[in-house]
Amino acid sequence: MSTAEMALNEPKCWSAGKRMGFRFVFSYLVIYSFPFPIGVIPWTNWLADKYEKLWEAMIIWTGKHVMHLAKPITFFLSGSGDKTSDYVQLLLFVTFSAVATIVWTLLDRKRKDYRRLHEWLRIYVRYVLGYTLLGYGLDKIIPNQMIPPGPEKLLEPFGDFSPMGLLWYFMGFSAPYMIFAGGVETLGGLLLFLRRTTPLGALVACGAMFNVAMLNYSYDTPVKLYSTNLFLFAFFLLAPDLRRAANVLALNRPAEAAKLDFPLELRARWMRISRQAVKIAFVGFTLFTLIKGGIAEHRELTARSLLYGAYNVEEFSDNGQTLPPLETDTKRWGRVAFHYPTNMVVRMMDGSAKGFRTDFDTAKGIVTLSTFQDAAKKYAMNYSRPDAEQVVLQGQLQGEALVIKLKRIDESKFLLISRGYHWINEYPLNR
Repeated sequence: MSTAEMALNEPKCWSAGKRMGFRFVFSYLVIYSFPFPIGVIPWTNWLADKYEKLWEAMIIWTGKHVMHLAKPITFFLSGSGDKTSDYVQLLLFVTFSAVATIVWTLLDRKRKDYRRLHEWLRIYVRYVLGYTLLGYGLDKIIPNQMIPPGPEKLLEPFGDFSPMGLLWYFMGFSAPYMIFAGGVETLGGLLLFLRRTTPLGALVACGAMFNVAMLNYSYDTPVKLYSTNLFLFAFFLLAPDLRRAANVLALNRPAEAAKLDFPLELRARWMRISRQAVKIAFVGFTLFTLIKGGIAEHRELTARSLLYGAYNVEEFSDNGQTLPPLETDTKRWGRVAFHYPTNMVVRMMDGSAKGFRTDFDTAKGIVTLSTFQDAAKKYAMNYSRPDAEQVVLQGQLQGEALVIKLKRIDESKFLLISRGYHWINEYPLNR
C-alpha cells in the first residue's frame, strides 16, 4: 500500500469537542452503571452492598452540608426510584463525571481519539442494558410486574385510583399485551448480547424505553430517572449507526457495512473462545436466575386468600347493636375484599378504606387481624361459612364486639370481567 493510500485510510482525529464529550459520556455511563456486574455474579452481593453503603454516606453528607436540605435524607425500600436520595445521587453522578472529564482532559490532552476505549465502553453498556432489559422483559412475560385487578380493586371507585395505579392495572388487566410488551424488551436485551445485532437491539431498546419513560412521566410513576437513563444507554449504542439507518430508511442512499472488529485485545484465538464461553455462561445464568425467580414470584402473586372474593356486608352488629347501612356512617362496614392470603380491605359506608393483615388458623376457624400501622396488636375473630356465598366474622376488633355477615358478590357481573373479547362489534362499548 502506498503512502498516499495509508494516509487516506488512516482514521481522522477526533475534534477537541468530541474528545471532551466522550470523556464525560464515558465517565457518566461507568459511574452510573458501576458496580455491575458485581452483585449479579454469584457471591458478590456483599461487595455491592458495601459499595451501596459508600454512596449512602456521600448522599447524606451532600444533602446536609452542600444542599442544606431541611430534612435529613433517609434510605428505605419504597418501590420508588425518584426519592430525594435518587435525585441527590444523580447530581453527584453528573458532578463526578464533570470533574473526571476536566482532570482527564488536563492529563490526556495529546490523545487523538478514543476509538478503542469506545469499543470497550460499548461492550460494557451492551451487557448492562441487555441484563436490565431481560429483567424487566421476563418480569412481564411470566407475568409479574403488573397484576390484574383483584376483588379489592373491583370495589374501589375509579376516581380513587392514583395515576400510577391506573397505569398498573390497565397493563395488568391484559396479560397478552403485557407479555407482548415484555417480549419487546426481552428481544431488545437478547439482541444486545451479539455485536452483529447490536444496532437492531439498540433500535428496539430505544423504542421500548422511550415508551416506558413516557408512560412514567405521563402517569406519575416514580421510575422516571431510571427509565430515562436506560433510554440514554440505548441511544448511546444506537448513535454510531444513526447515519447508516437514516441513509437506508429515510434518504434512500446506500449504507456501508458496519465494522464488527473486536478490540485488539480480544482478537487472539484463545480470547475469541474465552469471550464466547463467558457470554454463554453469563446469558445462560441470567436467564436461569431471572426465570427461576420469576416463577417463584408468580406463585406468590397468584396465591389467594382462604376467603377470596368481594363481599357485601349484609348485617353489621357493634356491641349488640345492629347498624343500618347509612352512607354517612364512618363505623359500619359496607364491603369487604379478600385477595392475598395475608390481607383484607374493608370499605366503610362513607367510602373510606381500611386495610388489615390476616392470619388464618383453619383448624380453629380463627382469623387474626392487625393493622398495617400497628402490627403488634392482634385481634382474633372467628370466621365461619354457612354456605359457599356467605361468611360470618365474630369477635373483638379494636375494642368493639362485632358480628359481621358477608355475602359474596358475583365478580362475573362486573363489566370489566364479563365483557370479554369480541372480533365483531356493531357499536363500540366505551364506558
